[in-house]
Amino acid sequence: MAPNPAGKEGSASATGMDTRAYGAHGAGPENLIDRLGPLFIHYLFSAARTVQIHSLGNDAAVTAVSRLAESLLELGEVEGRVAVILSTDLLSINDVRIVVDPQSMGPVLFLIEEMKKRKVEEIDFPPDPGTDELGAFLKEFFADTSEEDVFGDLSARLAEAGVREIRLTEWIERVKYLRDAKVNKKEIREESNRAMARAVMFMGEVVRAIEQSRPVQVPKANRITQQMADIIRTDETILVGLASIKEYDEYTFAHSVNVSVLSMLIADRLGLRKSDVAQVGVAALFHDIGKTHIPQEVLNKPANLDAGEWHMMERHPMLGAIELSRVRSLRSVADQLLVALQHHVQFDSKGYPRKPGEWKIHPFVKIVSVADVYDAMTTPRIYRENVLRPDSALRFIARGSGGLFDPLVVKVFVRAMGIYPVGTVVRLDSREYAVVTRQNEQCSLMHRPVVAVLDPEGRAGEQVDLAERGPNGAYKRSILDSVRDAQYEVKKADYFVMK
Repeated sequence: MAPNPAGKEGSASATGMDTRAYGAHGAGPENLIDRLGPLFIHYLFSAARTVQIHSLGNDAAVTAVSRLAESLLELGEVEGRVAVILSTDLLSINDVRIVVDPQSMGPVLFLIEEMKKRKVEEIDFPPDPGTDELGAFLKEFFADTSEEDVFGDLSARLAEAGVREIRLTEWIERVKYLRDAKVNKKEIREESNRAMARAVMFMGEVVRAIEQSRPVQVPKANRITQQMADIIRTDETILVGLASIKEYDEYTFAHSVNVSVLSMLIADRLGLRKSDVAQVGVAALFHDIGKTHIPQEVLNKPANLDAGEWHMMERHPMLGAIELSRVRSLRSVADQLLVALQHHVQFDSKGYPRKPGEWKIHPFVKIVSVADVYDAMTTPRIYRENVLRPDSALRFIARGSGGLFDPLVVKVFVRAMGIYPVGTVVRLDSREYAVVTRQNEQCSLMHRPVVAVLDPEGRAGEQVDLAERGPNGAYKRSILDSVRDAQYEVKKADYFVMK
């Protein structure tokens, strides 16, 4: 971990101000946000007010923006990206609540109010965005707006101003509709899409943090998986459908997110508490983190690995555990560290890494390993073009029960996914092709899911319940078999991705 850039308690920071006025109470990196967070908010407030009065080229504005940039860089040297998060009426930086004395509350209250006005839940800063982008962001973010879609208008203006590295997350009234019995399907679709996109983006940030020798931001992963746990407990269909789309450019990012979704689905069906469901999701996000230390030419080699390359690949669980051990509070990643270490250990203790005697396998590992194998077997890779169909992958997992996988986890997973998992392309006896969009709630009708019939161009159209019968009592349509996505040019995104 990088050394504390602020030096001893009470010393002048790189920004030139004495941090004692902002409640400093310790010099270690564990207390960096406690010490410098309020100061950063103060500089953000000062710069925001200054750029609204003066042009960006004015000396006062240049000084204010530069001071903010220096403060951000000082935080970023240890934290990497710096996320300012609004939670009801509290403000946090990277999940550390900002606590200031009453005389210093003005900047905090100002930022809370301004974020609420713009329906912004999170402002995510890179450690060094550059003063030009930082100034443009401040100018646009704090400008007055009368648009009805205030967040959409703000996002458009920031893009037009060339703000690329500073990212916003829209505030979502989750509690209102995720606990509503009459949940709006459109809202669940939007929430699922946002959660999936945020998770994939976060995994990209994790890789960049490791490349720059910074610790990963576990608290941000917690927020992401808590959101997905809410969705899964309400209606997991769209999230599982999104996980079935294998068209992402970055396999490593998407694979980790897909495994996280499927792991949380299993955890929920096992009856785990919501907090544990979310923690399983975090562990799954980080399960392959050790692969960031494996050369790309080995990861993507189209031919079989030689002995040296395979030895290198077998090291990635240990490398992942070492990477997570760099997190400041090791207690917060104990479960995730063990999942990273053991996710290639089989239920019968075979696999790798090897150890004398039998492994005591962490309960989360038993969940994540099933989701990991399923997603890997159904996703095309450079070295594996002929992937298994989802139902075939489920049969493989079922055959591995008791040897490769925990029998209870296998049973729950197969039951949750159905005979034809959401996202599976099927051929019907009506000579139509369709994509499975929802499982039938009756166990006796698991082979008759709800499907979206595909037009000749592969686009999802009419929704059909295959349990529906005609006047004569016979089923109107039935599945003949499943097909690989590549066999039929299907555009599953038409159904699962938010338009």
